[in-house]
Amino acid sequence: MTHQSGVIVRIRLPPELERIRQRHDPVAVSGVPAHVTLLFPFLPADELTPAIRRRLAAIAAGARPFDVRFRAVRRFPGVIWLAPEPAEPFVTLTERIVVEFPGHPPYGGAHDAVIPHLTLGHGDEDVLARVERKVRGGVSFGDRVRAIELIAENGTDRWHRRWRIPLGSSVRARSTAPLGAHPPGRRGRSSPVRR
Repeated sequence: MTHQSGVIVRIRLPPELERIRQRHDPVAVSGVPAHVTLLFPFLPADELTPAIRRRLAAIAAGARPFDVRFRAVRRFPGVIWLAPEPAEPFVTLTERIVVEFPGHPPYGGAHDAVIPHLTLGHGDEDVLARVERKVRGGVSFGDRVRAIELIAENGTDRWHRRWRIPLGSSVRARSTAPLGAHPPGRRGRSSPVRR
């Protein structure tokens, strides 16, 4: 079985919004954190080599850390999401990754445009309307984006952070190999990714 991976920007949600996401976003229970997707699907997990990490690190090195705010609640069919402001740094990162990995278009090429978003939940119209009433007017928070992350399925229907790659740095990406699986000469650590 092939396990998937994706490139994301992790976002810290206020606790009340994280509780809503845990309840309404089915990937939250599988270890995927609150995030803005840069590229999904990416490579199969068994193809994530040090060379791939270096290519992603080169992309991240060309981007500076930035501040992002979330104030607007939006909807796609069956999805409620928060809009990042500004959206452009996310689009730029996605475009740079796609240029480097042209065989992996965002969402498998299913959409014509990249619309950065942080998913709060999935559901039918009634469920999404209730979620929207809960969050509308109460959304206004920000975060500092300092890194991109590669997350991957681990064979147990769970997602974990595989690499955290700092923006604007020539420092090599930190590996977060499973506990006890340290790269030679380095101490690794595992960080489950909450979906």
